[in-house]
Amino acid sequence: MLLRKKENKSPAFQFYARDFLADINVQLMNMEQRGMYITLLSYAWLEVGIPNDMRKLNLLCNNPDNFDELIGDVLACFEEIEGRLYNGRMESVRTEQIERKEKASEAGKVGAKKRWQSHSNPIATALRPHSTATSSASAPAPATTKKYVPYEDIVGNYNRILGDILPQAKAINAKRKALIRSIWKDNPDTAFFVDLFTKVSKIPFLIGENDKGWMADFDFILRPDKVTKITEGSYKSSSNKKSGGGNKYDNTFKDEEKRIELRCPKHPKVVRFGLKTLYASCTECGTRLINKESIIYTSVVKRAKSHL
Repeated sequence: MLLRKKENKSPAFQFYARDFLADINVQLMNMEQRGMYITLLSYAWLEVGIPNDMRKLNLLCNNPDNFDELIGDVLACFEEIEGRLYNGRMESVRTEQIERKEKASEAGKVGAKKRWQSHSNPIATALRPHSTATSSASAPAPATTKKYVPYEDIVGNYNRILGDILPQAKAINAKRKALIRSIWKDNPDTAFFVDLFTKVSKIPFLIGENDKGWMADFDFILRPDKVTKITEGSYKSSSNKKSGGGNKYDNTFKDEEKRIELRCPKHPKVVRFGLKTLYASCTECGTRLINKESIIYTSVVKRAKSHL
């Protein structure tokens, strides 16, 4: 199978037709590219992202003859993180869907508990008044206890420990509350989060010391699968990095011939280093970054032609 194991159980996502047609990236696509885009979105939903591998993407798009010419505009709608491509809007929809399901599940559990309690005592059931009006008037409504989650403290600890080396978390929105609750449910202690953020500060790959210059943020760190990897030590930290061991998170390459400098043709100051297979886009205009040598060659050819 080309993609990794599914992480979400929902078979469908909401498709916002107006937003899709209004997207400037979609407007610049031809119909074949739009078909490829919707196909890759479908895989991204089912598999939580798609691989940043042109060969695999070509197979997923059914091997079109002009794949190399078409894929650039399509991938402008995706963001690369840890070797996989994600669509930002889709991941927001996924988070909203998970949050709605969690709320519905919690409400169902509360309702089931009340029903169970009302039928668990046969004596109380037998003695219950027949008049619902009298019963509701005489018996006060049970108070619902709301579990307290220290959102502000957790975000504050993140900024205190990681705010100087990673992007600070400023807003405490619904998405971040859902992430915090998903972790707090099994680890209801602020000390757990302090330990988690401290471990992140010792993992070079997560704080930008990698071949792409990518760094994690609050939302990435609190994804349940990432919390598990961090707490279980799946990421190599600075404390267990072996000297001369070829740590895969080093900012160096074993094969220097494969290391290239990627630049934006329109914004030369936008630079990233990576392998020839790396797909990356300009943070200023979204244009695909290309090999610096290609830019130099093109420039030289243009100057030569101007003197003919």
